[in-house]
Amino acid sequence: MSYAIIRNANYKRDNLAGLYKHNERKNTNYSNKDINKNSSIKNYSLKQCNTTYSNAIKKLQQENNLQGRIIKTTNIACEFIITSDKDFFDSIGTDETKRYFQTAYDFVANYKDLGEKYIISAKVHLDESTPHLHLVFIPVVHTKDKKGNKVDKIACSQYWKGKDSYRQLQDNFYSYMIEHGFDLERGNTK
Repeated sequence: MSYAIIRNANYKRDNLAGLYKHNERKNTNYSNKDINKNSSIKNYSLKQCNTTYSNAIKKLQQENNLQGRIIKTTNIACEFIITSDKDFFDSIGTDETKRYFQTAYDFVANYKDLGEKYIISAKVHLDESTPHLHLVFIPVVHTKDKKGNKVDKIACSQYWKGKDSYRQLQDNFYSYMIEHGFDLERGNTK
């Protein structure tokens, strides 16, 4: 049986350049020997980022008056890597694979009321042995300030609040994918 897999990583501003170059295939050489550069043309975006991730975050901060104290050690972006196994994708074919990743994208846009506008990039990689989606977003929480006004705030620690937040992500992702017709097992939390 195949698994519904979603993994998270958090990033500080200093780490965004390398993440951008890898996800958007801007490097000329890769240490990952699984990448077939001749197949990179098959990769596609569910949401295209037309600038660096750092510039995209700055723009969204300004446009949406995003609050939050951002210092050098602040995690300002998260990345979900969403996949299953090669046999699963081979068995469902190209159209259902596209639907799988679009369904996963829709899940993330709605998870914890994030909102699609805070997704910076969503890139499907088909140039490695197993198809997968790199989805980069700003961990925005919708809260109130001291005066009771609604504010959107970059707050990775609040977005992932609670020691079982990753289990909740796994549970919710699995349920969502099953509800949308994908025959998978729940991924394991490590």
